[in-house]
Amino acid sequence: MKKSNAIKGQSDKTHPLCALMVEEQDQNLKATFDANDNRCRYHSKEAKDKQVPLLSQGMCPVAYLNLYPTLFALHLNQNESLIKFDPKGHQISCPLGSEGVSFKVHRTKVELSPVERGKNLLRKMANIVMPVELFDKHTYIEAVDEGQGCPLGIKKGDSFYFNLDQTDEFCPAAFNSVYPLLGKGKNNFAVGCPDYRTNVKFSLQEDIPQPTAKETANCDSYSSKIKITHVYGDFESPIKQNRWYSLDEVIQACGIRCYASFHVAFPYLYTLYNGGQLGFLTRDRQSAGICCPNTTSLIKYIVSKDNKNRYKYSSQNTHSDCPRKIEKGEEIIIDKFEESIPFYYALYDLYASLKKIESLGEVQERQIETSITSFKGSSGLVWSVLRSPDVIGS
Repeated sequence: MKKSNAIKGQSDKTHPLCALMVEEQDQNLKATFDANDNRCRYHSKEAKDKQVPLLSQGMCPVAYLNLYPTLFALHLNQNESLIKFDPKGHQISCPLGSEGVSFKVHRTKVELSPVERGKNLLRKMANIVMPVELFDKHTYIEAVDEGQGCPLGIKKGDSFYFNLDQTDEFCPAAFNSVYPLLGKGKNNFAVGCPDYRTNVKFSLQEDIPQPTAKETANCDSYSSKIKITHVYGDFESPIKQNRWYSLDEVIQACGIRCYASFHVAFPYLYTLYNGGQLGFLTRDRQSAGICCPNTTSLIKYIVSKDNKNRYKYSSQNTHSDCPRKIEKGEEIIIDKFEESIPFYYALYDLYASLKKIESLGEVQERQIETSITSFKGSSGLVWSVLRSPDVIGS
């Protein structure tokens, strides 16, 4: 079966995501950050320049986020036999599907200096006792097919590195959390990285703003309807194909409680699925501490895979202003996570595209239906996002 082409919306020649990415590139947008201390290796409190470009290397940010869980999983994997996909043959499409750009992710050994080899040896020795992040491999993205042309100018053969040390660019984990919420109009408020210890905040304004109550509630609020229009591969899904759902209905069906928090948690869950080790803020290889992107009503979680092979994230606190009313001690268990990987990866992919589309403003007179694809190798699905001034029935 031929994969669906999503480069065109039903009423527009240019996909709205592409138009927005070009606009952001032309504006050369920068995010201002503030940090609690100097423990973040990317964005420290004492940094002289407190701004980082929203886009870097000429890479499409939404396509990058589609790749991010795979990049993260490869970077943190120390046993290639546990990786569930073949990196050499694993092709990942941008949100436009077969008419857009396709990418592969590569990992190669880094040529270390004698000093760096010594440091890496010490890290490996420490890793025997507790989980330590290693930096002896270079992970990068290669464009392998440019489809019918990328509005951002990405060509076949272009490569982009996974940033591990450049302080004048975004931390990858922070970018994953904050980029979908840094946009035009109502979504432009301060959002935070997943490390609640350093609590780095970002905004498109020169000063970190204090969000209003409406903006705080917007962190996990959605006005669109969505449905699955095409499915490729054999996997389970908690929702039906060709039926319109509100995002609240999808959140309830999946049991994820908060879509924004799921988006932060998924790369960690996917890393565990592919045999990677975590340990961030927990010193436990099978878990990591993270937090939601809402810096005002911040909820902390422990992401983990337990001895029953359950993938979950558990809340460590509550906050009276949390729009989802997350309670301390809630266990959000992803049912049949391994059997439903393509669905949950697609749900992760949809988040950034959806937030960006909704940041364009309210629909005034007509329905606008937009396709968003999620292909990883031979599996995936196509979403349709419907924005309308009217309430849409199922």
